[in-house]
Amino acid sequence: MKPLEVLNDKFTNTDKNRRDFHQVANQKIAHAKQHHHRIGLLLINLDNFQSININYGQSIGDKLLLETHERLASCLSAEDFISRIDGDEFVIILGNITTAKEAQAAIRKLLKCFKIKYSLDGTSARIHASIGAAYYPHAGKDSHALLESVAICMLHAKSLGGNNCQHYSEKLRKKHQKESYLENALKFALENKELFLTYQPIFNLPTKEMVGMEALLRWRHPILGLVPPDVFIGLAEKNGLIATIGEWALQVVCKQAKEWYNTGYNHFKISFNISSNQLLQKSFPQKMMTTFKDTLIPSHLLDIELTETAFLTHASYFETILKKMAKTGIGITIDDFGTGHSSLLRLKNLPIRALKIDKSFVLNITPHSFNAIIVNSLINLGGKLGLNVIAEGIETNADLQFLINNGCLQGQGYYLCKPLNAKQMTTFLKKNKK
Repeated sequence: MKPLEVLNDKFTNTDKNRRDFHQVANQKIAHAKQHHHRIGLLLINLDNFQSININYGQSIGDKLLLETHERLASCLSAEDFISRIDGDEFVIILGNITTAKEAQAAIRKLLKCFKIKYSLDGTSARIHASIGAAYYPHAGKDSHALLESVAICMLHAKSLGGNNCQHYSEKLRKKHQKESYLENALKFALENKELFLTYQPIFNLPTKEMVGMEALLRWRHPILGLVPPDVFIGLAEKNGLIATIGEWALQVVCKQAKEWYNTGYNHFKISFNISSNQLLQKSFPQKMMTTFKDTLIPSHLLDIELTETAFLTHASYFETILKKMAKTGIGITIDDFGTGHSSLLRLKNLPIRALKIDKSFVLNITPHSFNAIIVNSLINLGGKLGLNVIAEGIETNADLQFLINNGCLQGQGYYLCKPLNAKQMTTFLKKNKK
């Protein structure tokens, strides 16, 4: 392998590489326009490159980038062009594409480059790539438009878990434009008081007694109306707003809980969701305890909910933090249980109070169905581990009766009660006060 210094401007100088790319791309576009053929543009981003840099050091990372460049270049023809235009991003121009089949064959060949392990100074590493593909003239008439289109495709490939290639379409562009609009609008949602909380009761299913409630974050956009949580929560995590929004939500929950408890409604707990991104912030547990202290609410009256998939990464760190938090009295619930791949040993070691069965298993459940087998297994597992089992998404009487008959003692859903704002919940509590 050539030393990195030898390639200098051809590899390390990404500013010059970008200028060279635009010059070459526009020359090829002019030639393609004259001869009526297509040009393929690929943007390749390495999926887990940062972890290589962190775990093995930047010198190993640099050598991996260089070998990646050489592997990709070896798959190209004389009419093609390759350049590294950012830290771990490579752009490739497929100079003369006449059919979609030719483009697909070229992409398959490039993806094979990542199937072979890297061996770098005795360090063995495997890396994957997200690839975006766009074509002149459909996806853009100049180099800048094409690069913008292919970047949208690459980001979409990465959002699907990486290690795949996504091709340009107008539908994908419109989706990206909407997400960009929402992402920008979300930056001002808290300031403009567009975010709010609702509260959904959790019931003892056999007795219909309310035993808790879950605080749910909502966003009402002034033009688009209610934006689904599964859309804007992901955007908040992506742009780093989730910590600020999460802190605000925690303060609102604690203040509202204190108001209810001071009025005598103290027979239930309130649970609220936190993201793994929040928990990764070392300051978060202390900020949470400060909020409890400032609002004068005992921590044992609150539960935090984490999705099952949050435990798949940083498991040891989460285990340590959650054990510290549990010592303060706060309860811990695993949300969306059954959708991830939790280790049972990990569950045993975590200070968990409850499991929530994901609503996808509960919705329209019927005896002897696959979902019935899953739900029964989760109910039995929770019982054997000494945990509360809470079913989400109960929308029919049939759902409710199935759960009761199979030993699930707690649940929530529209059939029992829809989410209520704070004022509606206060009225609900008054009506149902013993």
